[in-house]
Amino acid sequence: MSLACLLGLSTLSAPALADKVPEYRPVSGVVGNLTAVGSDTLSVLVTRWAAQLRRYHPGVRVQLQAAGSSTAPPALIAGTTRIGLMSRPMSDQERQDFTREFGYPPLGVPVALDAMGIIVHRSNPLEEISIAQLDAIFSATHNCGGQAANRWGQLGLSDEWNDRQITRFGRSATSGTYGAFRRIALCDGDFRLDVSEQPGSASIIGAVGSSPNGIGYASFSTSSPLVKQLSVSREAGGHAVFPSRASIRDGRYPLTRALYIYVNRVPDEPLPALEQAFLSLIMSRQGQQAILRGGYVPLPEKQLLHWRQQLGLEDVDAL
Repeated sequence: MSLACLLGLSTLSAPALADKVPEYRPVSGVVGNLTAVGSDTLSVLVTRWAAQLRRYHPGVRVQLQAAGSSTAPPALIAGTTRIGLMSRPMSDQERQDFTREFGYPPLGVPVALDAMGIIVHRSNPLEEISIAQLDAIFSATHNCGGQAANRWGQLGLSDEWNDRQITRFGRSATSGTYGAFRRIALCDGDFRLDVSEQPGSASIIGAVGSSPNGIGYASFSTSSPLVKQLSVSREAGGHAVFPSRASIRDGRYPLTRALYIYVNRVPDEPLPALEQAFLSLIMSRQGQQAILRGGYVPLPEKQLLHWRQQLGLEDVDAL
């Protein structure tokens, strides 16, 4: 399924932050504690949004538990949170489990765009890589076709790099980044057992930066002079695209993904005031500017309009 389909619309082309994005208009009576559980990738943005929300509503406290996207669905089902953070869509099984408990599905709201950058040590001469080559490096099943790649020479490097063994770094199975990378780059295959699991993008960058033979995947918004990001092509020999806000926004970069907030919303009923205020802030100019400052990509105007309508937020007619 394409990213555009996951977002509920047919196109991603739009300015980085549209002029018509409305300002957040606080309402009275918004107080209480809000717990958000899930994605480590989204934690940077949630921290920014929480600080903004408290400026408008001093009686609000936002607690963040960022142990990975796979922790969000169980927390939503158990009722320990009503805000689930995920850097991938819920799986069919996760949706079925939720629906079995409540009698209706969870509502998944895309709140920002991100991409998984492929990083290597700064001394590595490789400049681009294909999805099939990523599958050859990281996968044990090779659903994308081809065979295992264990040496840098198998990716076209020569001279001193020809016989160098590839060292792999990735995320743990609780991470949404792990799941998104598995779905796109491994064609839903299985990871090799020798991929060194790291707790976050910063850890992967640190590991690759200290390993000349290393390769890993991390949020494109996290960077370091110790590593370099590669351009990625969908097919071997195809046009390779470097991750940038423009190539992520229009979907040209192959490892683009949406970041989601899942909520327990009873059909045909509004969200509780605190959750409504939180999502209204995220879908406002202030919330979208926080996405830019955090290094991610804001939602295009059409997607923003669509989801403001879906959530019943104020000022829809002003967009």
